[in-house]
Amino acid sequence: MTEINTILYATDLGKHTRPAFRMAVSLAKQNNAKVHFLYVIEPMNANTASLVNSYLPEGTIEDIYQRSVDDLHKKIKDRIDKFCLEELDGKEFPGGKPVANIIEGSPATTIINMAKDNNVDLIVMGSHAHSLLNNLFIGSVADKVVNRSPTPVLLVPLKSD
Repeated sequence: MTEINTILYATDLGKHTRPAFRMAVSLAKQNNAKVHFLYVIEPMNANTASLVNSYLPEGTIEDIYQRSVDDLHKKIKDRIDKFCLEELDGKEFPGGKPVANIIEGSPATTIINMAKDNNVDLIVMGSHAHSLLNNLFIGSVADKVVNRSPTPVLLVPLKSD
């Protein structure tokens, strides 16, 4: 049987994502595994960045970006702390508190690379129900990860936001 020592929990920080995080923590408890908490920021395309930079003083966009990343780190830390209080009765996570990662990049590719780089044994992420037409033309991050990742992926069904 495969050992699960490290779990990657990838999230979009939506309102209804707690069941997926709960599943990652439950599996971590059962396996005494470490959890990596990942949120991926999609980069602005070149045209948008150029347009924004043409209206703002030099360095403003970088300052805004850094403040946003700092705010996201705080939001993730608060979510983890709140989860500890509400669902773990304030006890520590198995394997220590999750490592919070905020990375800029293509979500599916970043999730897969993060799993490889950290020797992750299982990726846990939520999946929202989408229409067949939507998935056909756009594709969801979860579908891309499942179809491209050499690491096993557990999808947890989530309510729509």
